[in-house]
This record gives sequence, structure tokens and C-alpha cells, in this order.
Amino acid sequence: MIKNNSLKSELLISILLVITFGIGTIFYFSYNYLKKEIDISQEKIYNEKIDNIIYLINEKYETLLKTQMVNSYEESFKKGTVNIIKKVFNKSNKNIFPFIIDENGFLVLHKFHNKENANEYKNTSPYKKILREKNGNFEILLNNNERWIIFKHFEPWNWIIGYRVDKNIKYKELYTFRNMFLTISLIIIIGISLTIIFIVRKILEPIDMLSDVSKKIAFGDYETKIDISGVKELKTLSSNFQKMRDKIVEDIHQLKEQEERIKAFNSKLQEDVKIRTKELEQEKKVFETLFNDSTDGISLLKDGKFIDCNSALLELLEINEKEEFLNLNPEKISPKTQPNGIVSSTLEKEYINKCLEKGSIRFEWLHKKRSGQEFWCEIVLTKIIINEKLVIHGLWRDIQDKKMLEIELENKNLDLQESNDELEASMENLIITQNKLIESEKLAGLGSLVSGVANEISAPIGIGVTGASHLEYICEEISSKYDNTSISPDEWKNYLESSNELVKVIVTNLEKTEKIIKNFKQVAVDQTSELKRIFRVKEYIRGILISIDNLIKNRNIEFKIECDDILEINSFPGFFAQILNHLISNTLDHAYNDTEKGVISLNARIEGNNFIFEYIDYGKGILQENLTKIYEPFFTTNRNNGSLGLGLNIVYNLVTINLGGEITCISEKSKGSKFIIKIPL
Repeated sequence: MIKNNSLKSELLISILLVITFGIGTIFYFSYNYLKKEIDISQEKIYNEKIDNIIYLINEKYETLLKTQMVNSYEESFKKGTVNIIKKVFNKSNKNIFPFIIDENGFLVLHKFHNKENANEYKNTSPYKKILREKNGNFEILLNNNERWIIFKHFEPWNWIIGYRVDKNIKYKELYTFRNMFLTISLIIIIGISLTIIFIVRKILEPIDMLSDVSKKIAFGDYETKIDISGVKELKTLSSNFQKMRDKIVEDIHQLKEQEERIKAFNSKLQEDVKIRTKELEQEKKVFETLFNDSTDGISLLKDGKFIDCNSALLELLEINEKEEFLNLNPEKISPKTQPNGIVSSTLEKEYINKCLEKGSIRFEWLHKKRSGQEFWCEIVLTKIIINEKLVIHGLWRDIQDKKMLEIELENKNLDLQESNDELEASMENLIITQNKLIESEKLAGLGSLVSGVANEISAPIGIGVTGASHLEYICEEISSKYDNTSISPDEWKNYLESSNELVKVIVTNLEKTEKIIKNFKQVAVDQTSELKRIFRVKEYIRGILISIDNLIKNRNIEFKIECDDILEINSFPGFFAQILNHLISNTLDHAYNDTEKGVISLNARIEGNNFIFEYIDYGKGILQENLTKIYEPFFTTNRNNGSLGLGLNIVYNLVTINLGGEITCISEKSKGSKFIIKIPL
């Protein structure tokens, strides 16, 4: 009988805890390793499934591109593609099914949802996450069910294709492993517990016997025979048992790992075989569907002979039966020679050899229908392998209408070229005429300048002549009195005062005349030359206004100049004078009536490295629809009054070409116009 129950319990609990911890550790690492492997395997499997769907979609998309009518057929191609995917991939399994989200964010393929019930899913966080990330996978908890979603993005149509898989299905093998492992572990723990109880009992019996002997000795029973054996054996047994237990645990762990690996490998292999078999069947169905339902003609050529074709090709060639077509070869449905002069049979062999060499080739070919009618086709030859045999896949597209349009377009291009040549000749004549008109404008401006200066200097010269005549008269008078010695001191004093005043008047008017002539000479030289020099802007503007006095003397126009007196720039004054002359002429012709009072503001300043000149009138303004045309040569709204429409065109060319600057016009009807000229210094 075991008396040391406390020691027995402690030993039993300690050993069970160690065993339980070891089994738990094995389970933890095995479970996580298997889960990771399943995640990788499942992701690869469903990525391949999605890739198959994308491959089908891409085939449809490429077929759509070949129609060259993407805008017309895109929606029908998309619907047709979704229907094919439903038939091929969307099996009746509510736990695993594909889905497609179109470019507008609606589910067009789903087991439970569609566009009509979009409000049930469009605002959910998982759906938003799919639209945001476009590629990836994640797990969600929906209606107390854990699910796994994997998806990819198809860029040409901006679709998102994916699969929704219940987590129980995804981790079915993992959960089976967990249940089996826990069951086996429980059995092992129970078995080991019973074994430990038995072993502990055997180990503690000698201890109990020693305890009884020690008690008997304590009570004075020294005759009690101490016959305790097994101490060494217990140690040896304990050591051996420990080694044996460790070896058993290690063997069990290795066997379990091997068993799980083999089981997982076999399961994966079986699943891969099933999936690949299904994929091959689906690919075959897709190929047959594309082959038979294509609107373009399709043929298969082997060893120079046709072995198959679709109905679209028979219709294109006006052949009723496929057998009749299969008895033909490419030479019999082609004219003897192609338009480039090469024999069709020779050129055919050349294209086939290029296809075999490059893998694919595209070219245009003149074919012949059964009726003998010739028509143009676009041919795409592609080298493919069917049943381990080399076959040439041919895609036939009727481009007869396209060819006719190309010929028509070429003829129109020739006509257009002739028209362009005539237009260029007209433009050259127009430029010559324009240059002559510009020179005439310059000469007319110079004539106005001369006329204005002559008018301006007539007044001071007249005053000077009058003063000189009067001085001559009083000189003769005083000389006569002097000769007669009848001159009085008062008369002499009056003579000196009068002559002094007359000399001042004569000198003042002569200086004014000199200044006018000097300005005239400078402005005249500037307007007929392209020399760059330093000049004072305000003084030069005043000189220009004086020079055009003849142009504005009969008009009630007030000029306001806002400019520093000492502002100087190094530029081309001749161009500046022409610009101001044409702007003033434009204002007089368009902004104000002949009798209307008007104001013209001239503002000049330096901003950074630029000279800014603002020309402002407050007259009729310019219509908004005409603002973009005012710089065009010969554009005018006042042609009935003799305007040629060259003034602002000359201004624009002088500013942008000669001075390398910019000109901007701001105008509103009845509010005047503002020209802002910016010239780099």
C-alpha cells in the first residue's frame, strides 16, 4: 500500500505538466507550420483560378481590339464575357465562388449580389477595401462566418476578379489535423498517466517499506530486518526510462511530421490533379467557344493543308461546306500574283517561314472568294502546338472597305497637297503685299510726322519773324534820329528796353523751333532705323506727341502721361515710336468719334528686368468675340472708313518679334481698352 500520497501526487502532476507542455509545443509549431503551408497553397491555387478567368477576359479583350470598333462592341463583349465565366467557373457552391466588380464598382458576377442590390454591399468596409487595394487577399467576419477573399485587378477594363471562400473550407485540412492531434494527444496523455501511476507506485513501495522499518526502529524494534533493494535499479530504471521516453517522444514527433507531410502532399497532389484537369477542360471549352463563335475567320494549317476552320471563314469565302474548304490550299483562294507583283504561292511560303521563325506574323493579303471576287484581308499567323503537333493558327479579317477608304484618302491627300501648294503660293503673295502695305504705313506715318512738325514750328517762326521786323523798324527809326542828333535820353532808354524785349521774344521762339526740329530729327531717324540706344521715356513720348500734332490737332483728345521724368531705358526708340503711333491711330479710328472728347493714358515703369508700358483709352471697347482676332493681319471692324486692319498686327510683330516682348489687351464693350506691353531689358 502506498502511504506517501503527497509525493506521488507531486510526481504525477509534474510529469503530466511536462508532457502536456511538450505536446502543446509540438501542436503549436505543427499547427502554425501547416497553416502557413495551407495559406501559401490556397493563395497559389486561387491565384491560378483568377488568372484563368483573367486569361479568358483578356482573350475577349484582344478579340475586341481586333474588331477595331471598341466603342461599339465593348459593352456587348463585356456581357458576353461575364456569361461565359458564369457557365465555366461559377459552379453551384455557396461556400466557394468567383466574383467580378466592373469599372463602375458594381458586382456583375456574384452568387448573391448584383447591380440591383448594390446598396447591400457598396458601403461595407470589405467591399471598399477591395476597390481601394485592387490586388490582394484578406479575411473577414461576416454574419458570424469567417471568410477569405482573394482578388486581382484587370487593367484594360478596370475590373476586379476574385474568389470568396469560407474559412472552414480553406482550413478543412488544418481543422482535421487539429482534431486528430488533440484526440491522439489525449489518448497518449491518458496512457502515459496510467503508466506513470503504475511506475510511481512501484518506485514508492521501497520508500514506504523504508518508512515502516524506520518507524519500527524508532519504537525500538532493532531486530527488524532492513531489506530494501532497488535503489540502484531505480536510478538505472529512471535514467533508462527518461532516455526511452525522450526517444519515444522524438520518434512520435518525427513519425507524426512525416505522416502529416505525406498526407498534405498526397492531398495537395490530388487537388492539383483535379484542378489541372478542370482547367484543361475549361481551356478546351474556351478555345472551342472562341474558335467557333468568333466573328473573324479562323483556320488551322498543318503541312501546307487546312485541317479546320470556323463558320465565319466559310461565310467570308462564300463556301457552303467545311469539307470543300479543307480540300483547298492557300494558293487556290488567292489570285496568281499579289498587287506587289510577287507570285502568291512564293509569297505564301515566305510568310509561313517567317511565322515558324518568329512565332507570329501580321500582313495584308489579296484573297479570292468562291465567285472569283477579289478582296483584301488582314491575316495574323501564329505558331501553336496541338496534341504535340505543330499547327499554324490563322486569323482572317475582311478589310476591303478599309482598303477602299485608304485609296480614297490617298486621292484626297493628293488633292489636298495641290490645294496646299496653291495656298502656299497665295500666302507668299499675301506676305509680299502685307510687307508693301507695312512700308506704306511707315511712309505715311513719316509724312504725317513732317506735316505735324511743319505746322508746329510755323507759330514760333512767325512770332520770331514779326519780332525781328519790329526790331528792324525801331532800329531804323532810332538810327535816323541819331543821325539828326535829335534823340532824347528817354527815347534811347525806350529803344533799349524795346529791343531787349524783342530779342528775348526772338531767341525764345528760335529755341522752341530748334527743340521741335531736334525732336523731329530724332523721331524721324528712329522711325526709319532700327538702332538701339538709351533714351528718356517721358521726354520721348512728348516728342512723339508733338510730331503727330497734325494727326490729333482737330480731335478733342487729352493725353495723360504717368512716368518718372528721369526714367531711361536702353531699347529701340524707333520701334517704340511706331508702336505708339499705331496705337493712337487705332484709338482715333475705333475708340472715339471725330467730335467726341477722349482721354488717352500713357503709363510707363520698370518692374524687375522688364519695361512695362500701359496704353489706355476709355472709348467704345472691343467685343469679346473679336479680342482673339485683333492682331490678325487685315482684321478690322472699320473697313468702310478706309481702315486696312494692319495697325495692331504691326504693333504685335514689333512687340513680340522685334522687341522680344509680350502684349496683352483687356477690353469690354463701352468701357475702353487697355494694352499692356512687357519688354525685357
